[in-house]
Amino acid sequence: MASLVMLSPAPLIELPGGEVVLDVKFVEGMKLHCQLWPGVVRCVMRRTGVPIEDPVRYAAAKLGFDLIVLDPGDPVPELLLDEASVVYVAADDMQYLHLPQAMLGRFGKLVYTIEEPLSGHLAQVMARPASIRRRLGSLLWTLRQEPRLRAALRDAAGIQCDGYPAHDAYRRLNPRALRFLENRIRTPMFVREGEQRARAEALRRGDPLRLAWFGLLDAASGVQDLLRLAHLLDLRGLPFHMALFGSGPLEGRLRDGIAALGLKDRVTLGPMGAFDPVLVPRLRREADLFVQPRRLPTPLGSYVEALGCGLPILGYRNRMWRRMQAESQAGWTVHPSPSAMARRIERLHADREAIIAASVRGVDFARKCSFETVFASRMTDLREIAGLEP
Repeated sequence: MASLVMLSPAPLIELPGGEVVLDVKFVEGMKLHCQLWPGVVRCVMRRTGVPIEDPVRYAAAKLGFDLIVLDPGDPVPELLLDEASVVYVAADDMQYLHLPQAMLGRFGKLVYTIEEPLSGHLAQVMARPASIRRRLGSLLWTLRQEPRLRAALRDAAGIQCDGYPAHDAYRRLNPRALRFLENRIRTPMFVREGEQRARAEALRRGDPLRLAWFGLLDAASGVQDLLRLAHLLDLRGLPFHMALFGSGPLEGRLRDGIAALGLKDRVTLGPMGAFDPVLVPRLRREADLFVQPRRLPTPLGSYVEALGCGLPILGYRNRMWRRMQAESQAGWTVHPSPSAMARRIERLHADREAIIAASVRGVDFARKCSFETVFASRMTDLREIAGLEP
């Protein structure tokens, strides 16, 4: 029977009695792997102290896939590699770059996923709140890994690249390089026609622009720039409301900033809530424009998710959003500064039809990149590599 072996970086907590705590999104994704793979699915996970974003308790024997738990330094069991039709592994953490050699002489195929090119990894290192010495050490380590990474991607049976930057950087290394845009928005979650009409009517009435953002409140997100943006819009007398959804290390600083700048009537900060039943309906019904102040070209799912909710995107000109904007025509790019974003919002305030038209284009683009579509294309790729497709 065909065996899919996944080496997952997702966190877990082991409990007595054969129970584990896993992220619910991870488990839902694994259920789909089991549905779309014509054989047994095995997942290797490692014991770590990484926090779990949305933890749920499960009986390991009832997960629907075989769970193999290893300590951080343990090798992958040889028997798993012997029996695998496909070994499917993330390359970004660099711990499985030896697998092309390990798979020599075995009938199974090796497929890597990759999210960040070298430039993205280096940018993330520089954005970390660490000492200069530690950042320099991390930069040197990352640079030294790049030749190993490129060799591993070249020797794999296929690679799957999340987003434009990774695909641009590595697609020439491997003749089978699939690009995908990972996200969480499923077909039933897309904005409804009635919600689109209501948004267009509010925009045409001249109602205050409703700006929205969601994500992790950390320095890499750029969310701190949104307070400066709100302050600039307030000084210019532009009618608007900004809703921020998320939690993270900058939450206290952002709340203090909202109060200090006198923006409590203009800017709200609250938890995201559950994605499907809470956040998505709010975005569909209570926002007009998604503002994305991220400088790093990270392949975030929030781009497609916002578009699927009917929200065009006004974002900083990083390599990820610049390419997606050019392909979708579902928003605007600006120089990475709050003042540039404020100037564009002033123009959009005077041209509401541009927002309405971009919303329609964004939904069309997002439908082509729905969770189901992306997942099915990735699994079809794996089955073809394994020789299981007719």
